[in-house]
Amino acid sequence: MRVRILLTAALALSLSACKKSFIELVPKTVVTEATFFKTADDYTQAVVGSYQPLRSIYNDGYVMGEMRSDNATYFASPGLQGGQFSDKWNISGFLDITINMNGLNKYANCYVGIARTNAILDRIDKSTIDAAVKANLKGQAQFLRAFYYFELVQYFGGVPLHLKEVTSVAEASLPRSPAADVYKQVIADATSAASLLPAKQTTIGMVTQGSAKTLLGYVYMTLKQYPQAETALTGVTALGYSLVPNYANIFTTRNTAESIFEVQYLEGPQGQQNNFAFQFAPNISNVKNILGPSGDNKTTGGWNKPTPDLIAAYEAGDTRKAASIAFSYVDGDDNTVNDTYCKKYTHGPYATFNNCGDDWIVYRYADVLLLLSECLNEEGKSGQAIPYLNQVRARAGLAATAASNQADLRIAIAKERRVELAFENHRWLDLVRTGQAINVMTAFGVKIKQQEPYLPANAYTNITQNRLIFPIPQSEIDINHLLTQNPGY
Repeated sequence: MRVRILLTAALALSLSACKKSFIELVPKTVVTEATFFKTADDYTQAVVGSYQPLRSIYNDGYVMGEMRSDNATYFASPGLQGGQFSDKWNISGFLDITINMNGLNKYANCYVGIARTNAILDRIDKSTIDAAVKANLKGQAQFLRAFYYFELVQYFGGVPLHLKEVTSVAEASLPRSPAADVYKQVIADATSAASLLPAKQTTIGMVTQGSAKTLLGYVYMTLKQYPQAETALTGVTALGYSLVPNYANIFTTRNTAESIFEVQYLEGPQGQQNNFAFQFAPNISNVKNILGPSGDNKTTGGWNKPTPDLIAAYEAGDTRKAASIAFSYVDGDDNTVNDTYCKKYTHGPYATFNNCGDDWIVYRYADVLLLLSECLNEEGKSGQAIPYLNQVRARAGLAATAASNQADLRIAIAKERRVELAFENHRWLDLVRTGQAINVMTAFGVKIKQQEPYLPANAYTNITQNRLIFPIPQSEIDINHLLTQNPGY
């Protein structure tokens, strides 16, 4: 029987009961090293706790992953002030500074996850638990540590490389390791994870061999090590994943045959919910006609608004457009408003205002097919790349690509990734990875400020090489004096 992993926000490793319907991490008593990390259940609960920071990371991951790009902007909110608003506006317009709660959220929660995986990996080899269970749990911990470090190095560059549990104040402060060393560790962990993890898990939400190979594919593509990327990504295609026939169903149904790595949420009072639908809905006084429950969304919504540039990127007949973007809405006064918002994560009606249970898909099979197509094209294997691209296009109701040479196919694949993965936190990293970020965002900045006059005059005027990574949060530098700041901040 398959069970679903549900994660709580508990910071400490806790004892819990394993129920038939799900794995639960609920504080029941205080535990210590002397009483914990003894049984397979202890290690399982520790691994479950290592997934929990993902929910915090993805609650606002779109700010750095999509709103930094040409895919998304925000609804005008001239009357709203304060860090929660200006921090997002500033990231969108390349005006961010070292004190930004969105950057700190990603940075700090990645290290929470790393600390938890380190505690597991320091002990699990010496444990006496069943060998098969041990391999699976170790693989999950290694994948998660690799994933957290991959997030950090992509967004912040070189970072402190903690690979052992911190047991003293002195051990907590490390200088930044070069990005190359961080990537080397990510590859080592993900490679080991791919060898240990099963192709399928009995617990829904736990990572698999496919998750690890997809992560490796991304790392190798980022490093432009295309033969290694081809091996990893081709390996994913042999693991039984498939495209969901109806694009919209990818996001209305949890953990489909297309899902490779999915962050699990749960609507309700358990503290495991998100509010994506409310964040992405317009910032209006009542969203009852959009999401179900009545509620003032002025201070919650208005984010990840589709740009005219993204809308224009969809071809005629592309079924993904209607599944991803709403072009009008009825406000709380029953007035029809002709304006767009991201609806990919809107699957209400919801029972409670600001409380949703939609999962966030990190990796899925269409993503792998397009990444493999890009990889093969960069290797000069354009003929082999085209069928992977066309699989994705066919699902969207589109004809086969007309591109045939490497240069044209490179453009076609980038465009396909943009519309296929819109609002899924890939666009900014894709632009950086392919060397297009500065040129694309400079041109986009000129257009968007003409289209959205409420944007600050100095927005998009500081798009330089330094801005391809984000600042190390100032609060982290204040704590760890061995840290140095990224140039340009």
